Amino acid sequence: MGIEVLEKITNTYERKARLYPAFLLLLPIVMLVVGVYGVALDRNTTVVGMLATFGVFYLAASIVRERGTKLEKSLFREWGGKPTTQLLRHRNTGIDPITKDRYHTFLSRHLGTIFPTKYSEATDPVAADDVYESATKWLLDKTRDKKVFELLFEELIAYGFRRNCLGIKPFAIIVSLGAFIWPLVVNGVLTIRGINVNPFDSFSTRVWGSIVISLCMFFVWVFFVTRNTVKTAAFRYAHRLLSSCDVLSEIERLQH
Repeated sequence: MGIEVLEKITNTYERKARLYPAFLLLLPIVMLVVGVYGVALDRNTTVVGMLATFGVFYLAASIVRERGTKLEKSLFREWGGKPTTQLLRHRNTGIDPITKDRYHTFLSRHLGTIFPTKYSEATDPVAADDVYESATKWLLDKTRDKKVFELLFEELIAYGFRRNCLGIKPFAIIVSLGAFIWPLVVNGVLTIRGINVNPFDSFSTRVWGSIVISLCMFFVWVFFVTRNTVKTAAFRYAHRLLSSCDVLSEIERLQH
């Protein structure tokens, strides 16, 4: 049981982008149980295995996905639209004009739709975005082959992981902070009278390990899991998705 179980009953995206954030959230609790209460973990009785046995991973994946999806909508509004839509706009400078024109030409040909000009986009930006979003949906459908578009799939996972981590960030911070404080409370370091440093001398390696990991995870959630890191991953994925126009064009050329 353990990771091997998850590999058999989940796909790569679900495991890395949805389950891993949940496991990172629970890591301080696992270390707390091991460090403070001495629960031993071995290959045959892992926490991952127990979670899988009781179907908890399904619930975890569902919650993480829901939080991430809900957050995504607000992020897109904050950024000014979906990353791919933004990059396809004439007024956006994220892609050079020559490359962008090549993408527009390729997508226009396959969608059977005339792409907006700079003037028409400026005149009716909503209608222009509708065309760009339709093109993105078509492109997503044509790039589902994970072997051909392996790098694209990796960028999707990276974005999904960061987005979902941000979605559960408030809970993760509370868990990490709680797991950091609890060993100090039960061992008499933190009391209603103040701080007592004497119990530190009797702390076992496991207890110190629990405290250190909880503190590290707290800083990771606070300083690494941010809207900016999610935005970076989102636009990296968008660039990779649009560059697949050239890959698809080359595949068509070879087929003919």
